[in-house]
Amino acid sequence: MAEKKSAEKDLTKLSYGELEEEAEKTLEALGDTSLPLDEATRLYERGKKISAEMEKRLSDLEKSVTDTKA
Repeated sequence: MAEKKSAEKDLTKLSYGELEEEAEKTLEALGDTSLPLDEATRLYERGKKISAEMEKRLSDLEKSVTDTKA
């Protein structure tokens, strides 16, 4: 499992499209009902981080568009 953690990408360096791909992969992995609880928890936490990064980017974009219009 240590290999998976080190292989995780820095979310701040991914494009929005790459974040979408990571979210999709995470959701697919969480759909595996045979996952051990520890792994499912790790994936869930990863998904929350991905979601938060995506939300931050959308919020930042919305602010920049709104500031441009003003």
